[in-house]
Amino acid sequence: MKRVVIVGGGGAGDAAAFALRKRGFDGMVTIVSADRDRPYDRPYLSKEFLRGEVELPKVFLHDESEYTKQGIELQLNRKVTGGSVSGGKLAVDGGGELEFDSLVLGLGGTPRRLPDVPRAENVVTLRSLRDSKALRQALERASRLLLIGAGFIGAEVAASARQMGKEVLMIESAPVPLSRALGREVGDIYATIHRAKGVDVRCGTTVQTWHSDGNRVVGVTLSDGRNEEADLVLEAVGIEPNLDLPKALGLTIEGGGVRVDQALRAAEGVYCAGDIALHQHPVLGRAIRVEHWEVAKNQGRGIAENIAGGDKPYTKLPYFWSDQYDVNLEYRGHGSGDDRTVWRGDRDGLKFSVFYLRDGMIEAVLSMNDSKTNELGGKLVESRRPISEAALADMNVDLAELVPATES
Repeated sequence: MKRVVIVGGGGAGDAAAFALRKRGFDGMVTIVSADRDRPYDRPYLSKEFLRGEVELPKVFLHDESEYTKQGIELQLNRKVTGGSVSGGKLAVDGGGELEFDSLVLGLGGTPRRLPDVPRAENVVTLRSLRDSKALRQALERASRLLLIGAGFIGAEVAASARQMGKEVLMIESAPVPLSRALGREVGDIYATIHRAKGVDVRCGTTVQTWHSDGNRVVGVTLSDGRNEEADLVLEAVGIEPNLDLPKALGLTIEGGGVRVDQALRAAEGVYCAGDIALHQHPVLGRAIRVEHWEVAKNQGRGIAENIAGGDKPYTKLPYFWSDQYDVNLEYRGHGSGDDRTVWRGDRDGLKFSVFYLRDGMIEAVLSMNDSKTNELGGKLVESRRPISEAALADMNVDLAELVPATES
């Protein structure tokens, strides 16, 4: 009987396991996860669960009984330390081996820690369900949250904390939030949204000195010279992809991840998904690595399709979303803040889309409270043909008419 071993119990691993069963795979399926909790819906951790609006049963992706029903073995709180790709074996901490015919690595990442930030009891990161539980309890007792970093996790926690009635000071070293990914103009809008909701956003600013009392941070001196109090600190400055196991297995490491082909294959019988996968994307025509939940889940499903009997490129565009206050953001494709931008819609009313163009081609579309345009924009990205900038910007032009007939 064939055996698929999935290392990592996040969105990619869980999606791969259930998709294998849906595709009719009748071999053994094992998920090995270093997490002590069964797979959970990570977006809740910075939003509804953090605010106390949903409780644990809703956070988990599946009831425990579903794994038994689908014949999916869960091995929690276990770490795979090495193994042999050619030998089809993995070494697990504490001794023992796991044999596999196909291997899926959905290892995720570990929160980055800045070297000058104290390792104090009220300085936390957010990645796991355990982290979210601790942050939720700490926020209930706190009055002023200091956020280091204004990326998506920092911004979502800022929004949640404000909705809980907490004071929030957000420190960002870049001139505007999210400028590298989304560009300065979009970053300015995000800063304005948070300021309008009462977040004290300080861009182009760093912490110069940390002030502690015992094992707790009580305040900071900022690079602008101001002293600020805080009784809780969240460090949200991105992640480091978990690459120790791929390195131990001898997989090719490149561009901050594991080099995989168009089908997400790193070696014969070995696939990677999510934060660690540097994917040679067949539609965009270049290698990309994307650290977003929806991307990890979709790649897990694509891998399952290939293991269960297919052998085709994974073509789905990267997609992610973020909810902050009453603002919904959606993004399809893979652009850069340095790309040329074309705006469409009502900027002031926060109902608009931004197209990111490179060499005349649309690489991505970002939408704020504008889902229909985002969906059509994704089809334009997939079409891989030049589109008139004037047409993209003109609200009188129906974008559906710009999508090639084969794409509609």
